[in-house]
Amino acid sequence: MEGNELPGLTVGEVAALLGGRPQGDASIRIVGIGPVDEAGRDEMAFLASNRYSRYAPDSQAAAFLVSPELASYVREGAPFVVVEDAYRALRTLLSHFHPLRPWSPDIHPTAILGAGVTLGPGVAIGPYTVIEDGARIGARTRIGAHCVLETGVAVGQDCHLHPQVVVCHECVVGDRVIIHSGARIGSDGFGFTYVDGAHLKMPQVGRTIIEDDVEIGANTTIDRGSLGDTVIGQGSKLDNLIHMAHNVKVGAQSLFAALVGVAGSTRIGKGVWMGGQVGVSDHLHIGDGARLAIATKLMRDVPAGETVSGHPSRPHRAQMRQQAHAARLPKLVERVKQLEAEVEALRAAHDAATVGRVGAPGSDD
Repeated sequence: MEGNELPGLTVGEVAALLGGRPQGDASIRIVGIGPVDEAGRDEMAFLASNRYSRYAPDSQAAAFLVSPELASYVREGAPFVVVEDAYRALRTLLSHFHPLRPWSPDIHPTAILGAGVTLGPGVAIGPYTVIEDGARIGARTRIGAHCVLETGVAVGQDCHLHPQVVVCHECVVGDRVIIHSGARIGSDGFGFTYVDGAHLKMPQVGRTIIEDDVEIGANTTIDRGSLGDTVIGQGSKLDNLIHMAHNVKVGAQSLFAALVGVAGSTRIGKGVWMGGQVGVSDHLHIGDGARLAIATKLMRDVPAGETVSGHPSRPHRAQMRQQAHAARLPKLVERVKQLEAEVEALRAAHDAATVGRVGAPGSDD
């Protein structure tokens, strides 16, 4: 700081940065942003979902960042900034308060580089990383500590491989790819053939290709192809602990939440979303823009644009109707019991009346 300059931004400066509309005292200064139920007295609270609106009246935050439809929930007297796209604004503000950590383009002395390794300008390689023969690393790419890039691997420009990433031989990683710690790219797929009483390993001779602008979460595994290649399409994002089996093809801009498992040779279109714990059987085709709800177990193809859920999966509306019917089963059981009791009572009354008519004088006329 110089002179009496204070850290952070005023509410007015936040509005100018985000293209938003300030309300209240625009001179209030904030030094960060947090959840509406956790933001401190010198922070701005983020409110973009109605499920968190109940926390707004008691929030300790100095100011609020809100979407237009939630502005009425702001604590009385607190300044706030209204933005049309709250999550886009949040990204901008977070980038301001938490810029990328600086890094220097150098090679740690403990790193091991094989013969014929090619490094672009500005590459950084962390401690104890191993880069095997013939690997190619693009400009300004950062490779963290204890990574392994095997023979013939190609990694593009402006990538970031966090510590302990392994990229297996001959695999290809595009530009601006982020791979988080513990991920394994290009491990062998689950391929065996049963011969003479033993499971014999099928050679896995394809590659894994990660296209540009993909992000891969921690401890995610993407198998290499058995014959052709496994491909993760441009701009797709994979969460932690995901498994993509051999020869899976993923289209551009698809999203996968944690614990998704996709079996071999499945074809996934562009812009597909899969919720957490989704399981996909092998050799299926999932069309562009399809949605698989959380914990869906998929054993059939999905047309483009369709939303499915459940185990086994079915169109989401049909699944919701089935669940609604299932929820009414206890009442239906009680109603059936009541109806059975009424039927038995009517049957008993009918039998009694019949016996009475048979036993009455003159009933044999």
